Amino acid sequence: MNRHLRLGATVALFAWLAALPVARALEITSAASAEPGAFSLVRGTSVAAVAVDAGDDPLVQFAARMFAGDVARVSGKRPAVLARAEGGRQLLIAGTLGQSRLIDQLAAEGKLKALDQIRGRWEATVTQMVERPFPDVERALVIVGSDRRGAAYGLLQLSEQIGVSPWYWWGDVPVRSRSVLAIRSPGPEVTMPEVRYRGIFINDEDWGMHAWAKQTFEPEAGGIGPKTYEKVFELMLRLRLNYIWPAMHEVSREFHSVRENIVLADKYGIVAGASHCEPMLYNNVHWNQKERGPWNYLTNRDAIFKTWEEQASARGGMEAVWTLGIRGIHDQGMQTPPGDMPGKLKVMKQVIQDQRSLIRQHVTPKWGTVAQAFVPYKEVLPIYDAGLALPEDVTLMWTDDNFGYLRRLSSPEERQRSGGAGVYWHLSYYGGPHSYLWINSTAPALMWQELHKAWENEARTMWVINVGDIKPMEIGMDYFARFAWKPTASGPDSQPRFLRAFAAEHFGETLAPAVADLLTEFYRLGTIRKPELMIRSWALSLPRDQAVELSGSYARLLARETALAAAIPTAMRDAYFEMIGFPARVLGATGVIFMADRAVQLNEQPEAHAAEIARQRIFLEQQVAAYNDTVANGKWKGMMPGLVTAQNPGAWNSQVRWPWGEQPRQAASPASSLDEGRIWRAAAEMVLQSGSGVARWTPIAGLGHTGRAVALKPAGLSSSWEAGDSKAPTLALQFEVGSSAASGEVLIDFMPTFRLYPGRKLRVGVMVDRQAPVLVEVPGSGGQEDESGSIRQEGVQNNFVRARIPLPALSPGKHELKIQAVDPGVVIDRISLPAAAK
Repeated sequence: MNRHLRLGATVALFAWLAALPVARALEITSAASAEPGAFSLVRGTSVAAVAVDAGDDPLVQFAARMFAGDVARVSGKRPAVLARAEGGRQLLIAGTLGQSRLIDQLAAEGKLKALDQIRGRWEATVTQMVERPFPDVERALVIVGSDRRGAAYGLLQLSEQIGVSPWYWWGDVPVRSRSVLAIRSPGPEVTMPEVRYRGIFINDEDWGMHAWAKQTFEPEAGGIGPKTYEKVFELMLRLRLNYIWPAMHEVSREFHSVRENIVLADKYGIVAGASHCEPMLYNNVHWNQKERGPWNYLTNRDAIFKTWEEQASARGGMEAVWTLGIRGIHDQGMQTPPGDMPGKLKVMKQVIQDQRSLIRQHVTPKWGTVAQAFVPYKEVLPIYDAGLALPEDVTLMWTDDNFGYLRRLSSPEERQRSGGAGVYWHLSYYGGPHSYLWINSTAPALMWQELHKAWENEARTMWVINVGDIKPMEIGMDYFARFAWKPTASGPDSQPRFLRAFAAEHFGETLAPAVADLLTEFYRLGTIRKPELMIRSWALSLPRDQAVELSGSYARLLARETALAAAIPTAMRDAYFEMIGFPARVLGATGVIFMADRAVQLNEQPEAHAAEIARQRIFLEQQVAAYNDTVANGKWKGMMPGLVTAQNPGAWNSQVRWPWGEQPRQAASPASSLDEGRIWRAAAEMVLQSGSGVARWTPIAGLGHTGRAVALKPAGLSSSWEAGDSKAPTLALQFEVGSSAASGEVLIDFMPTFRLYPGRKLRVGVMVDRQAPVLVEVPGSGGQEDESGSIRQEGVQNNFVRARIPLPALSPGKHELKIQAVDPGVVIDRISLPAAAK
């Protein structure tokens, strides 16, 4: 059977239509017979060799050996890796333009096309077929990189195409065997990233990765060490992620103090970095105050400066991004007198001036312009906004509010800076108002909405996401890697397209629809409430109708997952449990527990619901035990600490405030709700009226409680209008008032996004019929002054903030509600009209 495994089709949609830059030109076929023009990588007993010039960068040579190992995984036959183009009918040639003599010879002879598109570019690759590249070679598949990572990425993307998932080790994804691997290429394929630095932050590792490494994988290092980092770096290289903020809690040894870590980072082409509280690549959690004095630049400048100088001198030759600025020890604020903003600003200016002088003295420009980043996280943002004049070439890394909503982006003036801007964003978080470390229930659609907004507003240089322990953040990390490679390639349907492709890649075409549907519902319920954020008071605050609906949804999620798990082939079950089954079971069972506890507190069949809580608690403990002891033969033992209980008080990565840890309420009753019984409409159901420009109200698949929240796109500065402007994009809803006049409120649930930057607002205009519009500002959107307020504290946990707009008395008959765009960045999830309006 002549069966072609097309990207975007069978071998599980390798184009990743939602996230990769283009549908790839290469086509992998497992046809038994040779096809004209195809490159035979593996056929019968023969396997094409891989040629990499001996003078090329070690990373390219190493990637060639990785690729050869991947071919062996798939076919059982390992290609020879040669240092020159030896005779043979078929040959795969890989190398760096300007560094590989093989590549440069072919270029000089005019046998390579599209080189002008990659020359001098960052991490670019061109892949093409060449007939008779050398006198004794009939055909070659040639992979050319503009630099070392470009060539390595080209090789390892081919690994993924032939069937080796980047998650083969971290996700225990099996490799499907094939005896024939042939490649067809209709023409040169050019790829390159749009975001320069694409990185991850391994964080809050105490209860997951550290415990697992110490107990199971790397006990000789006492925790996360070179053996663990090598696995992390391999995953990153396969995902085309190039930048690391290493683990930095007190339990972990300082990354940059271990020489082997530095060697491994270079081996895998990973740019070393450090988080927002580790200036000059120094993890100050290990600062010895008894020996060195306080971590206070105002009073102990010389000691801190000396430490930074030692770091710059020792690390100045490595490929790195140098974090500038200063915070307190670990994740605390700077040590200056409380409320002394001028003092803080003065210290920060001096710190950056001193750090820049050290960089000029000790850091080599071997890797080009020395990359530097300033991350205005938490209390540092007010210092920056107070007037910190950041050097022109430093990248400004804007941060989210720890729950996925970007605090601000660049103003028009800031967009002119040569250093550009970036983003630091969370999939996992430890801190207030509550941590969420257990599972990854943040919808890819929210990542798309906020990071695409960042792209539209010129934050394009450096993107980093906090992935916690990597497990179980696999899907979110994978989506980020593919999206960050080329943000312009994905649209508002990014989430469903990605989930469908991911499911097909890892579990096959037959099961892909069911897996994707389960994940879609999982993320919808996770948007309504992350399991880590569930608490009795939240459950009791729900209107009765919503509580009933949620109770059923959680139970159905568990039932659907059970049926799906039974259909997963044996070889795929470990991967399925780790990436799909376990998170779904945690969310479903935790939701059932809290809805049952709500019923117990309200004295609604308390015995039956108490029994259900006990069953689900046992079920959850069984899932944690399976993760640690059974899956992959105990490979991940220690990674999943489980439920916080009196017997297991250190299991802080779940952080759920379980009802069995609370005292029963006496004569409990549901919290009174003004919104009980209201009828809600998804904003996407309204009529989307276009304005005169390119901006549109656009439904985002998978976003919000409704799963299709409507965002104003594009979210750039051009999407601005005066209130009542007839040219503004408008949402319209026809409704009818019955026989008597009606009044009341229109309720609008916005997603809790922020205004773009200080000085702007986040508003819409709301009008009924031809009345003058009412300007409505998204609650809690004003920036840092709103972040500690109750509106945002509740809003980020609920993933909505509610605005109430009074309606005048309306006469019986037909009416029209309109919501007009005013400011960019608004996202509307749903609306509700008064009961009398139908």
